[in-house]
Amino acid sequence: MLFRCVLFLLMSSASATPQLTWLQTDWPPHQIVSGPFQGQGTFDLLQQQLTAAMPQFQHRNKLVNLARLEQAFMQQEPALCSLGTLYSEQRAQSRLFSLPMAIGPALAVGYLAGKLNTHPAMQANGVDMQKLALDQKLRGAYQPNRLYPDSVKTLFGHPQTNLTSHTFTSEVNATALLAGNRVDYVVEYPERMQYYNQLLSQAATLEHRAIIGANTASVSYISCSKDETGQAAISALNQLLPLMWQQAEYQQAMQRWLDDSARQRLSTELALVQQQVLMQLKPRPHDTIDAGY
Repeated sequence: MLFRCVLFLLMSSASATPQLTWLQTDWPPHQIVSGPFQGQGTFDLLQQQLTAAMPQFQHRNKLVNLARLEQAFMQQEPALCSLGTLYSEQRAQSRLFSLPMAIGPALAVGYLAGKLNTHPAMQANGVDMQKLALDQKLRGAYQPNRLYPDSVKTLFGHPQTNLTSHTFTSEVNATALLAGNRVDYVVEYPERMQYYNQLLSQAATLEHRAIIGANTASVSYISCSKDETGQAAISALNQLLPLMWQQAEYQQAMQRWLDDSARQRLSTELALVQQQVLMQLKPRPHDTIDAGY
């Protein structure tokens, strides 16, 4: 009888601890699920620090693709969280958002050094995506099922676009497409391109150009389901994040895959977003970094 009572108490205690499922994707260098750097992605490292500080939840990871991740939130599946989500009003209808979790370079156009420098699309302030994507002599690539600025998104369905979708993962190397002359440019985050470049037997020399009409930096958040467990997780995260942003270990993990030039370019934006976190401001329907953010 005593054994049964103890067992009942243990089961009751376990059931009283809510379980939180963290949806992960094969998204190097932020979430790295295979290869020599497995578990060393930016979001991998940040998640380790955050979940260690949230013992009031049971944590488990679930690997899904980007399309399945979006579907899970749209279908209101319970007790879910995901790191590194970009904010949009549409996404906010199906999930809750934390304070800012991290900041990194925004989407850019990557290409082999010198290849597109004289193209008419290359302007002093960045790349004119319309001129680039509608040039029938070129081939471009992009990753589907994620958030893009309007200057890029409107070109996907254009009948004359040279952009084709590729699911970049640990197995599909975006930089290899450039090095093998399969495409002329890739719309991608610079740190992802640099990560893929490290995996090549012979690294390519890359250039990156900002996209006209897009942001210069990308602010990411943690998003959770709108059920009771998701709300409790967001509440806990919003108490943790202002503390974590002040820790050197957290800052180092956030910038794990950025080169020195990217760190320098982001220094001003990083200070602004850190101020936002400390002031506990809510996300806005864009990722622009400016004084009014």
